[in-house]
Amino acid sequence: MKIRELLRLLLWPLIGLCLLFSAQTFFAQYTLGHSRLLDYLNGIIDLREERTVATWFETLLFAVVGLSFFLVSRHPGLPKFGKALMVMMALGFCFLSADEMLSLHEFMGYELEQATGIVKDTRLDQRGYSWVLLYTPAAMLVCGMVSTLYYRMVKLSWNRPASICYLLAWVAVELVVLCEMIEGWDVLERIDLSYLTCFEESFELAFLMLFYSTNLLIAEDTDL
Repeated sequence: MKIRELLRLLLWPLIGLCLLFSAQTFFAQYTLGHSRLLDYLNGIIDLREERTVATWFETLLFAVVGLSFFLVSRHPGLPKFGKALMVMMALGFCFLSADEMLSLHEFMGYELEQATGIVKDTRLDQRGYSWVLLYTPAAMLVCGMVSTLYYRMVKLSWNRPASICYLLAWVAVELVVLCEMIEGWDVLERIDLSYLTCFEESFELAFLMLFYSTNLLIAEDTDL
């Protein structure tokens, strides 16, 4: 079985699981405190918690999306630099897979706070929210570099669905960052925006599946 065929086979089951885990996250927030047993069961699955079933699923999803980037790295319309960059994207998503499981971004955010003191004596201290300052510039740089390559791949056959999925993927990425920044403001101002984390996790699953779909559409269009 080709990688493209495997990704096509997994597409709808993955979309279904993403919708299920996203809905469960909102359900867990809505029913919070109603029952100890229900809170316990929700805690085993909840996307917002570390070392849960949903977090394990998202870790695997990052790795599978990385595989889709490896697949499009073989696109005939890409120069050698473009192929190498797509392989780096694949490795980057594998790193994000490990990050999701080990909470590396929060650790790096915490270390940045300790080294610079940027949130010292505030309610954000020791929470690790400063990872946004590290990951956002990196995401913007990657966006600028790979967008030209995606334009080149899509232009060859004018693959409109792939173009739309790619654009929406970056919109979802920015919404994740925006939610994280609002959460930091929420902590500072002591405002209850408890459902915001549900939207953040949903946007995260959305951008993963949108990148996945983009790469799959391109791979099918060029028979990779």
